[in-house]
Amino acid sequence: MKRLIGLDPTEYEHPEDRDALDKLESIPGVRKIAFKIWEVFLDKVWYIQSTGSFVEVNKENSPKLYSIFINACEILDFDEIPPLYINNAGDINAFAIGVNRPFVALSYHCIERLNDSEMSFILGHELGHIKSGHVLYRSIARKFQDYLKQLNLITLGLANFPAAGVEIAMSYWSRMSELTSDRAGLLVCKDLDAAITGIIKLSGFPSNDCSRISYLDVEKFKETFKKQARDFESFELEKLNKVVRFYVTKDMSHPWLVLRASELIKWLESGEFDHIINKERLSSEEKTEINFCSKCRSEIKEEDKFCGKCGCKLI
Repeated sequence: MKRLIGLDPTEYEHPEDRDALDKLESIPGVRKIAFKIWEVFLDKVWYIQSTGSFVEVNKENSPKLYSIFINACEILDFDEIPPLYINNAGDINAFAIGVNRPFVALSYHCIERLNDSEMSFILGHELGHIKSGHVLYRSIARKFQDYLKQLNLITLGLANFPAAGVEIAMSYWSRMSELTSDRAGLLVCKDLDAAITGIIKLSGFPSNDCSRISYLDVEKFKETFKKQARDFESFELEKLNKVVRFYVTKDMSHPWLVLRASELIKWLESGEFDHIINKERLSSEEKTEINFCSKCRSEIKEEDKFCGKCGCKLI
């Protein structure tokens, strides 16, 4: 395990993520309303639900899983380890949430169906959302209109706020943020096959004992899927297809699985992954001389009162 000391999320940020976020935050009032929604509706609710209904994982009750989680945190250079929970969701799922008190949660089905390398990828992916400061907008993206109806925008001085346009922009950015977090997951597991099978297992691919199914050759399946991803990349190069992609995915929470695999393959082959892994980094002593935001790990200046990356108030 190599800790990527001083790792800045912009080092592995997907350009579609950055472009979509810039467009979203260029809409006046977006961040103000997002923080208000979080403060009014979600902060205490999610904290109470996680501590009251989920089972917290630690080194005593699940030493192996917690060790994988700690390893992922260390690789991505987290100084503060967020809580890890297990919930009883009815499908294979994982998520990161929380602005002031971020945490990661896994469904029981993740534990049942992921091997160690795939689990490293999934945990790295979710930690990537926290490190990049994604959790604020992602937490409200799917029910943005519902929350707005309960806020008095006039009292916020935002009576003409373009709600429909923001919902579209936020939903699109939320999908593109997955591409950045996939890269964080790959930095943790360092295994393209594990990353790809982790992604497709989230969609219902057979579990770890699927080798007993005589009509499914798992290794050949993975190779076929990677070829499909490479072919999909050439399809995506046409500008018209990006327009089509927007309309057919606008109600989805995640990008197409093949697109996610395609983008990981392309990033790995570009050499950027190896550059980050092999980059000469500051020692632990040198690192302490530089200030970083405690939420998203972006570099900050001593005189800053707010993080320029995630907007977090600095102590």
